[in-house]
Amino acid sequence: MQNLTLVNMITKKFKISIALISLCIAAKTNAQEKSGASKMPSIGGHVGVLSYMGDVSGSKGTTIYTYWKPGFGFYLEKKFGNIFGVTANGLFGKVSKSQLDETTFRNFETSIMNFDLNLLLDFDNGKLINQTSVFAPYFSIGVGYLTFDPKGDLENKYGKYYHWSDGTLRDMAQSTPGADTLSSTVKRDYEYETSLKDSTKSYPKSTFTVPIRFGLKFKLAPRLDARLGVAYILAFTDYLDNYSAGGNNDNMFYTSFGLQFNFATSERDAKYKDFDFSKLDKADTDGDGVKDDDDLCQNTPPNVKVDAKGCPLDGDKDGVPDHLDKESNTASGAMVNSDGVTITDDMLAQMNSQKDSVKTERRVFKAEDLSKTEMDDILKDYEKYNSATPTAVAIPEKYKALDIDKDNYISAKEVTNAIDMFFEGENKLTAKDLHQLIDFYFQQ
Repeated sequence: MQNLTLVNMITKKFKISIALISLCIAAKTNAQEKSGASKMPSIGGHVGVLSYMGDVSGSKGTTIYTYWKPGFGFYLEKKFGNIFGVTANGLFGKVSKSQLDETTFRNFETSIMNFDLNLLLDFDNGKLINQTSVFAPYFSIGVGYLTFDPKGDLENKYGKYYHWSDGTLRDMAQSTPGADTLSSTVKRDYEYETSLKDSTKSYPKSTFTVPIRFGLKFKLAPRLDARLGVAYILAFTDYLDNYSAGGNNDNMFYTSFGLQFNFATSERDAKYKDFDFSKLDKADTDGDGVKDDDDLCQNTPPNVKVDAKGCPLDGDKDGVPDHLDKESNTASGAMVNSDGVTITDDMLAQMNSQKDSVKTERRVFKAEDLSKTEMDDILKDYEKYNSATPTAVAIPEKYKALDIDKDNYISAKEVTNAIDMFFEGENKLTAKDLHQLIDFYFQQ
């Protein structure tokens, strides 16, 4: 009885799951043969702040973001599996820093262009983090090529800056006679007008880089992601600032926000890409030409003519359909039997006489009516039934999460809930899993 209840509850979804099994298996096979076709590149853009880390130390108490400069860029991403991918990035902007104290006056600013190619690891790959997760981290590392051209702010419109031992900038050198009384302090205009060159070494203004990126991806829409990221860019040069203290190279730090548009079909879309869901609305189970949603008489026998509501035709309107009616022209309003034949007075009289001839006997059943052998057999069956140990069917590991009430039994309601979650993309089950789940239910 319970099994019949389940069939009534999930008949339509069961048919859908059966159809999906064959279609999804075929789609999976086709996707394996053409794995590259469904993984088109994604494009993205980003804006952020660039910071420099090197030999120019800055003023006391400053942080990595004190001397930030704007940056922006773009990237292309191509996934070639569920976990890994490659990205090509372009980054443009400036880095700058200034140091002014009793012993040192040094400053620089340089425009930078960095292009790199990276190996990408996305964590929302269905193995580490669920693919339907709204948030997911990502990580990449690669190699790049950087160009730069350092310039310094060494003068304003009135002339050159001179650094004094008290940590001030003045309009004449401290060694000039009378400078103590004749000099005036000046303010920088922060215009980097002077190309910087090392006095002892001619260095190239391009170099290789190793960018290391880490960030958090946030899904705004099925094809649109927002990204918050940081990049540590190691440069194989010590001359971004035109100054080499020896030993350590100059590096950059980039903090950014970006948007990514995904051309690639999502895993969930690909799962149903060959399935026409519009056909579900046109289903006609009994094949009478009236789709199930409009059919008031389901399970019409084959080749029986029906009306617009899917019910068998009844030409004489006697309540018995034509294919069962043994009297096709019953008079309007006439009383008929189950064969559609008009009931006459003689037929009524015969039925009444048969009714009167029926003798009803009520008999009370007692144990004394049974023989000793029959009683012994009944007692043996009773004892055998009560001593038997019920056999429980273990729930497979992949279905344990579906046992919501934790009673070690997958109920009809829990099967229906699993099917609903499948179509909403809220579980990891495949169409084949659903088919096996329904089979398991009947085996319990």
